[in-house]
Amino acid sequence: MTLFIDTHDSLITVALKTKEKTFIKTKESNYSHSIYVMPLIEEIFKEANEDIKNIDNIIVINGPGSFTGIRIGLSIAKTIAFALKKKINTISSLDAYLISDESKEEKMAVIEDNKGYYIKVINQDQILIEESYVTELPNYKQVVNNLNIEKIIDYLKDKDSENVHNIKANYIKKINVEE
Repeated sequence: MTLFIDTHDSLITVALKTKEKTFIKTKESNYSHSIYVMPLIEEIFKEANEDIKNIDNIIVINGPGSFTGIRIGLSIAKTIAFALKKKINTISSLDAYLISDESKEEKMAVIEDNKGYYIKVINQDQILIEESYVTELPNYKQVVNNLNIEKIIDYLKDKDSENVHNIKANYIKKINVEE
């Protein structure tokens, strides 16, 4: 059983994939993630009639996106993984969007902030062309920012678990403190 947590945007997504079904809860948070994430996790386990102790692993989106939202999602995922001694994997929001898209052509995932765009571009063979922070969008087909939870879970199923203590937020551009 896999718990999926995404808090990189104003839309919070929590999912639970059991052997029988995938349960998905979303909530438009207006960037009040701390109010909604834990209740959504509790609701999804009640709906699935499952106990959080029975999860096998956790997948969490680690950015780029909302600075505070990412930190809340990572903190919750890391705490659950550490407390229950469960496997944990991260995936970038850009990779999650690219994986979720069905097309097999050259394509670009985009996260916009108030000064520019985080982009990741891959070719038809899924090979990286560019990943950067830009002020103008290059001319590539842009994927829709929708998540296919089952495809993301399937993509990560054979990946080694990450050390919970080494998991960090994925920021493409430097924050002011680092400059």
